[in-house]
Amino acid sequence: MTSFSFHAQVAAEAIEKVGRLFNASIDDILNELLQNARRAGAAKVLIDQIDDPRFGPAIRIADDGAGLDDPRSLFSLGRSEWSKALSLSEDAAGMGFFSLANRGAMIVAGQKGTDQAWAIAATPDAFHGKEPVTVDVGPDGHQGLAVIFPEKKGEHFASAVRRAACFFPVPVIFNGEEMPSNDFLESADHIEEWRGIRIGIFGRDVSRYHDDNANFHGVTLKIPLPELQQSWHRSYFARIDVVDCAHLKLVLPARKDVVRDAMYVALLEEITRLFFRMIAASGAHSLRFKDYQLGRSLDIDLKEAAPLLRPYSPSCADTDRSVFLAPASVEKDAFVFEGEGPLEDQTFARAIARLDSAPALFDPHRAFAGYAWYDALRCIQIRSYRMEIDGATEENQPFDLFGANGRPDRLEVVLDVSGAEKTQWVLETDLIVQGVDHGSLDEAEILVTKQSAITPSHLTTFLVDALYSPTDDADAGSYDEQEQWFSDEAEDLSIALLETAHAADLNAIVRVVERELVWRVPREDAILIRIEHRKISVEGLSPPVGAPPAPRAAT
Repeated sequence: MTSFSFHAQVAAEAIEKVGRLFNASIDDILNELLQNARRAGAAKVLIDQIDDPRFGPAIRIADDGAGLDDPRSLFSLGRSEWSKALSLSEDAAGMGFFSLANRGAMIVAGQKGTDQAWAIAATPDAFHGKEPVTVDVGPDGHQGLAVIFPEKKGEHFASAVRRAACFFPVPVIFNGEEMPSNDFLESADHIEEWRGIRIGIFGRDVSRYHDDNANFHGVTLKIPLPELQQSWHRSYFARIDVVDCAHLKLVLPARKDVVRDAMYVALLEEITRLFFRMIAASGAHSLRFKDYQLGRSLDIDLKEAAPLLRPYSPSCADTDRSVFLAPASVEKDAFVFEGEGPLEDQTFARAIARLDSAPALFDPHRAFAGYAWYDALRCIQIRSYRMEIDGATEENQPFDLFGANGRPDRLEVVLDVSGAEKTQWVLETDLIVQGVDHGSLDEAEILVTKQSAITPSHLTTFLVDALYSPTDDADAGSYDEQEQWFSDEAEDLSIALLETAHAADLNAIVRVVERELVWRVPREDAILIRIEHRKISVEGLSPPVGAPPAPRAAT
């Protein structure tokens, strides 16, 4: 066996498969033909819906560009007539015209530098190399290129034209009306050009989060670009508008994604630098500590995040009931409370509220861990609960139930407080609820001291905040129904605990009557409802004038 060499080539069989290069959608066709017109130096593009003798309902796209040197260039896969400079700056691949391969087309092309033209007919089989493309003499004086192809039934062509023209840099006239065109980076907070790419930096706008973020001369797509979030200040994302970039390339042939090469990596780093430069110039920031470190590693002069945290507000089992306060300045003697869930949060909040002078408390924000001011804050956590009942004292972890028989004489919340020297605080309270977060009332242990002044209404609200968590199970009822059922059960439990089971039963009966029956009784009437041996009788409800008397009893 001897050594040898050869050149790579495209097999003839590949031409038979060109119909698979594009999905033949009108968006692909419009984008490819408009790009060809722009590269040919067109000053405008005319698009019309017409009746064609060969195709019937059809689309005609005509430009006033330079025309062609040779019609064969349109049908030579990978070959184009573009200059070397343009091919390099835009990565022109000579494949876009094959977006018409599954439809066929009629083309009238002016010959460059002359008044002559060609009339070119190409069926789908001609695009696939199964039959010849025919070229005849075209009309004298024709300038540029006109392409006619069949319109598909049900195609939303007008909206496709508007999409294709939206950021296209050459005027597009559709059925006689010029289509609106916009700057892709309109409303950017800052625009900077880098290596032939306009980079636009935008403040966070949720409504545009899923929009395309890259524009290649009117062809838009969504590619992975960095974003930078802040906790309390403006967050940023980027869009790019390619002007003249020889190195940022799209994946061929569909051009739906960007090639992840060294140029792409450099672009991401430049965008990230822009984010940090803007934040450094704006003054105060609330970057996560790891993002702050990244900015510093890129030689951006960043100060530490502003000492801002949300004032402490206990979480609720139903997150929709939780209150999130606006960030406020944090002083050196402030504390953060780290609870393990809504049960601990609600219990701690009630205990701390009993103090004559509560310390400055804030919600933790772990993304700030690492900043000197945040790490210096003292942290409060619940260590245990203490209960005294009938002279005996018991101490448990927050998740362990006491199993108390009766209401305790004293309750305390024991806290661990971090700092230079770890200390403990003991808060006396009148209410502790233990159990499983987001659990049922049956699973909870509710401890209320004998001397507590809490009312059944306030205890009910506490239990709803600490335990009620709706489910999206189809059989569980609506949100309002679930909340009502839980509140009713919590109300019955609260009255039974603070008053008597008899009082809870009476309240439940009154609640049902008020909710379901009172509105049926005229204001001037008085009725008596008797329930005896599970049979119900109603007395005193007057029938309408002229109506037969209603039965006095029902079972």
